Amino acid sequence: MASASLLFFVLMMSSLRVGKSVDSLFTLKCQPAVGVIGQTTIISCSLEARTENKPSINTVVITKFGQKNPSFTFNKFDNIVTGDTRFSFNNAPSLELHNTMISDEGEYSYFIRTSQGPASIRFTLNVTAKYFPPVITTGQKEIIDNGPADLYCTANGGYPAGTIHWFDLRNTNWTKNTNLSITQGDDGLFTLTSKLTFSKIDSLWGQYRCVVLNSRYQEEGTSTSDLKIKDAPVNPPQAPDSLVKNIVAAAVVIGSLIVGLLIVLLLKRRRFQQLRRASAVPILNDHQTEDDDYEEKDALNDSASVYTKAADADLSCPQSFPH
Repeated sequence: MASASLLFFVLMMSSLRVGKSVDSLFTLKCQPAVGVIGQTTIISCSLEARTENKPSINTVVITKFGQKNPSFTFNKFDNIVTGDTRFSFNNAPSLELHNTMISDEGEYSYFIRTSQGPASIRFTLNVTAKYFPPVITTGQKEIIDNGPADLYCTANGGYPAGTIHWFDLRNTNWTKNTNLSITQGDDGLFTLTSKLTFSKIDSLWGQYRCVVLNSRYQEEGTSTSDLKIKDAPVNPPQAPDSLVKNIVAAAVVIGSLIVGLLIVLLLKRRRFQQLRRASAVPILNDHQTEDDDYEEKDALNDSASVYTKAADADLSCPQSFPH
């Protein structure tokens, strides 16, 4: 490792000695590279020479920024290859990186030494991973028309973090009603979970479609829901709170009716008693006076007295029996 660092230092010093004369001979150019995790990434580079003779490459040194030691070195004369063996130099000056990993993402310094002198350039390597097809699930065992509903769309295995959008069959975007959750696993890959919430779902809106977009807003996968929305019952069951409120209301109404009925009965009873008392008072004829009424009472009392005396006399006389 120390020899590789020394080689890199010597090459850099020799490139400084040539100065601007090198730029006049050829130019090294590299395109930004985008690799897919687990696949081979092509780092496309080219030499633009100002002479008819194309320079031959003798030495290659690749160093990732932030690291002290080179990631890859190649010396043609000494046939020395050090560093990450996943790099290859088959189509010079382009590079290949096999079995690309998330840790490979970053910016690199690319130095070469040719038969016409040295050159160096920087290039970036971005890493991506395509998400698996999304899956839609529901938060309820059954969804009733005009009732609450939660729809979930989950996609995993992607990199870097993307997003999820929701659409209906009319292509209306429902993403504003969603909540996106992003988690990163130990392998560095992301899982996206989007929750679409309805307070009252309408079966007329039809099926729903979730679309997975990568970090560049490119569509990577889609899935369409197969919801079975049941019709709302004619007399839907009431919630316990509503049922209690209805029972209390009914009790109040019935109690009011009973109190009202008792009041009516009490008033009728009082009226009946007043009529009864009124019927018990004797009614005088037009020609009858109070004195006549008293005389009739005295006559009745005298008759009763005479009858009583006669009865007593009859009891006091001895009875005679026939012989």
